[in-house]
Amino acid sequence: MKRICIIIVSIFVLSNLYGKTFIREYTYNASEADSKITSRAIALEQVKRLLLEEIGVYISSSFEMETIEVNDKVKELTAQQIEVLSAGITETKIIEEQWNGETYYIKAEITADKVDVIKRLDKIIDDKEKTKQLEESKRKTDEALAQIDKLKQELENIQSENEKLELQKEYNISSNQLSAEDWFRKGLIASELEDYENAIFYFQKVININPEHFPSYYYMGIAYGEKGNYDRAIECYQKAINILPIFVEAYYNMGNAYALKGNYDKEIECYQKAININPEYAYAYYNMGSTYGRKGDYDKAIECYQKAININPDYAEAYYNMGNAYGFKGNYDKSIKCFKKAININPDLAEAYYNMGYAYGFKGNYYKAIECYQKAININPDDSKVYYVMGNAYVSKGNYDKAIECFQKAININPDYADAYCNMGVAYREKGKYDKAIESFQKAININPDYAGSYYNMGIAYASKNNYDKAIECCKIAARLGFKTAQDFLRKNGISW
Repeated sequence: MKRICIIIVSIFVLSNLYGKTFIREYTYNASEADSKITSRAIALEQVKRLLLEEIGVYISSSFEMETIEVNDKVKELTAQQIEVLSAGITETKIIEEQWNGETYYIKAEITADKVDVIKRLDKIIDDKEKTKQLEESKRKTDEALAQIDKLKQELENIQSENEKLELQKEYNISSNQLSAEDWFRKGLIASELEDYENAIFYFQKVININPEHFPSYYYMGIAYGEKGNYDRAIECYQKAINILPIFVEAYYNMGNAYALKGNYDKEIECYQKAININPEYAYAYYNMGSTYGRKGDYDKAIECYQKAININPDYAEAYYNMGNAYGFKGNYDKSIKCFKKAININPDLAEAYYNMGYAYGFKGNYYKAIECYQKAININPDDSKVYYVMGNAYVSKGNYDKAIECFQKAININPDYADAYCNMGVAYREKGKYDKAIESFQKAININPDYAGSYYNMGIAYASKNNYDKAIECCKIAARLGFKTAQDFLRKNGISW
């Protein structure tokens, strides 16, 4: 007698301090084609779908609530789209499962804090590759479930044992597909939670079932990269590319892995391959520009940044890095122009103000440099290095009191800022406060015992106090540490060190 598949579903919703917990029960009555493994795969997929469907409705219904800030891109998502994307960001916990040979019972839950889920949706919606893979995973599971239903009906009507065996193989393949996509989504969730060890384990499970599952190789590569194992990351990206030669994101991330290994030529090669596949890949041009910059080829760097900007005119970071490249070439006017464009696009880009200040400083316009540094501080008041360079600008202007004030603020933020102590010593020395200067130089040396510049400057301060023995002693230490100015000073005075 044929068994009929009967589905029994129970629904529970519990509220707690961390959001809502949705609980679903699902009972699957196995057909003659099912084993414990296939029954579990089908039951698990169905209970997860019920949970994710509830999440989709729950989150989309929250968009109208005034207390929740929702990005417009997220707000435009339908409940069904939220359901698909939530599969990669919400963790399903199995509470209970039972198999008695005929029915598979499973009880599972998802706890969702709407604010957290919306933040994660906002992040994932910008990750076009992950969004595409989650949509593709949903499509594959839909196809597998449809194929299972079709094969189940065929098996009920086939009498030939050979045909039954062939259909049973197909049935098992389809149920394995369900398991593979479940492991894949688990891997994405583990990656989202920065649990890279388990992510690798889950992606390997997928590959064991389906060795041609290139997205698992790709995301396994990302996980290995996050763990600092760049060789394994590159190996995984290459396997993904072997299966799908036009996998542009795999080439791009393989380039990133080579960058972290310091292999700039291979890095550029990978970015170029990504661009060959997708000539509109602004990120690849941007990263290739950064690589040429690290190689000291600023003309090529600027060319790459310009191409990235041609594709995306609002690419603030590309303008910013192009400004840096022009700065390294000594073209400070063009450098400043680029930083201004970056700031027009992103007014909170503190680094652009910071480096624009440097460019103005090189032009000798310390007033504008200080103005830029102050704007950087207004954005990020806890950046010690900005106070430090602003102090240097005040020294160049001859305003030593303001310089000392800036260096002190840098030290308050970073008590181990040896350079700030050293330059504060220079400011005190210029004010004629030699004891305070020596005290500052000594603090720099206490932090960095090999700080040759501080020894030399302390020697000059002692000389200003007419303590020539201490001055020579300090200059000798600086000379032995390789400080050329100290060496020249001692050599000029016929003193050996």
